[in-house]
Amino acid sequence: MTTPADAFTQLISDINALTDPTERARAATALLDAVPGLQKSARTARQEAVLELRAKGNSHADVAALLGITRSRAQQIAEGRSGGTARKQP
Repeated sequence: MTTPADAFTQLISDINALTDPTERARAATALLDAVPGLQKSARTARQEAVLELRAKGNSHADVAALLGITRSRAQQIAEGRSGGTARKQP
């Protein structure tokens, strides 16, 4: 299965493979210009997923265990608050 991160890595690889430096610079700029909107969309999708898990009866601790994050981070995401991306160490 291809993950969003894999797709993003492939896109950067495709940009780097462009032989014309002007075309490569324009493609990289277009990607960079799109990133803020993509981040906002990804945050919204994540918050909606966490809220769905909560609506199904999962506690913040349950959600945290499922996502590999801290309980407080799961709560922040559910509330739509920005914060660090604290991940539990494996």
